[in-house]
Amino acid sequence: MNKYRPFGVSVIIFLVSTVALAADNTYELTQIGSGNTASGDQSDASVVGSTIIQIQIGNNNDAEATQQGFTIFSSVVQRQIGNSNSSGGQQEGAIFTTSVIDQYGENNFGSSEQFSTEGNSSYILQVGSANSILVSQTDGVDNAASVTQFGVNNMGFTSQRDGVGNVGVAVQTGENLNFLISQDSSSLNTAIALQAGNSLTMFIEQNSSIGSNSVAIQAGGNNNFVQSSQEGLGQDSFILQNGTSLEVVHEQIGTFNTAYTEQFGGLNTAETVQSTGFNHAETLQFSGLLNESVLVQLDAFNTAIALQTGDTNSTRLSQTTAGNFATSTQFGDNNTVLGLQ
Repeated sequence: MNKYRPFGVSVIIFLVSTVALAADNTYELTQIGSGNTASGDQSDASVVGSTIIQIQIGNNNDAEATQQGFTIFSSVVQRQIGNSNSSGGQQEGAIFTTSVIDQYGENNFGSSEQFSTEGNSSYILQVGSANSILVSQTDGVDNAASVTQFGVNNMGFTSQRDGVGNVGVAVQTGENLNFLISQDSSSLNTAIALQAGNSLTMFIEQNSSIGSNSVAIQAGGNNNFVQSSQEGLGQDSFILQNGTSLEVVHEQIGTFNTAYTEQFGGLNTAETVQSTGFNHAETLQFSGLLNESVLVQLDAFNTAIALQTGDTNSTRLSQTTAGNFATSTQFGDNNTVLGLQ
């Protein structure tokens, strides 16, 4: 199914539509004007060499693209420049899958869903205001998802499940932003998140994985929050924050995991909880007042390191059972340390 609905008065409308059936599928659409609507769908049988490219420049654009069945050489590219843009995606059974969504303007929404894929990649860039993103990758190998948002009131969600070698990257700048990266039942995952602004929230979840890495950076803002939750073996989590009234939470379940926190500024809180033993936790808080560091490690053979510079800071260290090591260093006045082993 290929459908489009261009209309307008004194508006140049340039239309390219190339359709080939079955194995040689190609669909291209370019619309310049107002009130544009585009759709795709490459009707099965069972797709093979399909390509959908949709470009819309104008007002009130909406684009949808669907590739079904086995897909194989698939690719969906949707670019919208204008107002009130909404896009889509969705690829099923695709093997050499790629989905790219670029949107510039206001009130953008971008979505890309890839199912049962191999070697897939999804990239979404939205520049504007009130943007929202959903990326879902399921049952894939060598997955990569990259999300970039510049504007106001952005939020996003990236989910990668049951795959190997997944990489999730998110970049957001602005105020009151939220993002969640979820990687489940996979190995060698990497999640990288960068946020700049105030009142930011970032969640990273990695479950049932081996050797996953999590990096979150929040730069130059206030009232920001990051939580990294990891379950598995050999996980690494690194969080860096710069500002005031910041909070970090590390949760790690499993063995041979590492949690590392750096905070610059005052009125900040860093919490790390690790269970199952043979874990390493390190929290560094610099150049601030009234900072709080909490490190809790359950089971045996754990290492905890805390460093604080400034005044009126506090550190609490708690370790259970045997073979644990803990150290706390503070520079400044009116600082406190509470240790329990």
